[in-house]
Amino acid sequence: MKRMILMIILALLLAGSAGAEKPLRVVCTLTDLAWLAEQVGGQDAEVVALCPGEYDPHFLPAKPSFARRLGKADLLCYSGLELEVGWLPVLMDKARNRKLHPGGLGELDCSQALERVLDIPTGGISRAQGDVHPEGNPHYLLNPHNGVLVMRLMAERMAVLRPKAADGFRDRAEVAVVDLQKRIKAWEKRSASLRGQPVVQYHQQWEYLADWLGLKILGDVEHRPGIAPSPRHVSKLATQARKANVELLLAAPWNHLDAAGKAAGRMSARLVVLPPAVGALSGVSGYGEMFDRIIEDLLLGKGGNDG
Repeated sequence: MKRMILMIILALLLAGSAGAEKPLRVVCTLTDLAWLAEQVGGQDAEVVALCPGEYDPHFLPAKPSFARRLGKADLLCYSGLELEVGWLPVLMDKARNRKLHPGGLGELDCSQALERVLDIPTGGISRAQGDVHPEGNPHYLLNPHNGVLVMRLMAERMAVLRPKAADGFRDRAEVAVVDLQKRIKAWEKRSASLRGQPVVQYHQQWEYLADWLGLKILGDVEHRPGIAPSPRHVSKLATQARKANVELLLAAPWNHLDAAGKAAGRMSARLVVLPPAVGALSGVSGYGEMFDRIIEDLLLGKGGNDG
C-alpha cells in the first residue's frame, strides 16, 4: 500500500513537472548584466556571467568552458557597442548554438535599451587611434538609469522566451526598477557636491558616470585608448589639471595603476580606483553596492564626506 502511494505521488510530480517550463538558461557577458538578469529572472532563470568582475572585459580569454556555456544557453545578454568584439565572436563560433544567432530571440544586445549613446566617433577610424569603439562608448552601465532600461528590455525578451513565466519576469523587473530608482535619488543627493568637479581619468571608462553625476572630464592619461601615454602628453595634461584645480584622477583596478599614480602625483591630485563592474573590488557584490562604493570613494577622494 505504501509503495502504491509513493508511486502515485511520483506520478503526480512527474506530471506537474512535464507541464512546467524549464528555467531559462541565461549567459551574460558581464557581471553587471548578470546581476540585472538575476533580478528579472528570479526562480525562472539560471544566470551565469562569462567575464569575472575583476577582469578587463575588453581582453577576456576565450576559454572552451565559456563556449560550452553558450552552447547550452537559451539567452545571451551582452553589452554590445563592440565591447566584447575581441572574444565573443570566437566563442560563438565554437558554441554552435543557433538560438543565439544574430537576430534570433536568444540574442540580446543590451545596448538596444539605451536612449543615448555617448562618444560616437566622427570621421575616419583606424587602429592608430587606439582602442576606439566605432559605435560609441560601451560602458553605459556606469549610469544606473541605463540599468533600469536594460532590466526592462531583459524582462520583455525573457517573457517571449518563457511565455508562462512572462508576468513573473515583468513583475520582478518593476520591483527591482522601483528599488533602483529610489537608490538613484539617494545617490544623486549624496553626490550633489561633486557636480561641476573637474576630474581626469586614466582610460576612457567613466563618461557615463561623469554625465550622470555632473563631473567634468578634463582629459585622459592615455592619449589614445589602450595605448601607454607618452611623457609629453602626461606633462601637458598635468599642467592643465593643476590650472583647473583637479583633485581626482579616476582609474579602474585593471588600469596601469603605477602610471596612474605617478600621473596623479604630477597633477597634485588623488588617485581614486573605482569599481567599474560588479565584483571588480572586494565587497562590491551587487549593482547597488557598486554605486555605493563609487559615490563614497569620490567623496572621500575629494577630501570631504559631506552630503
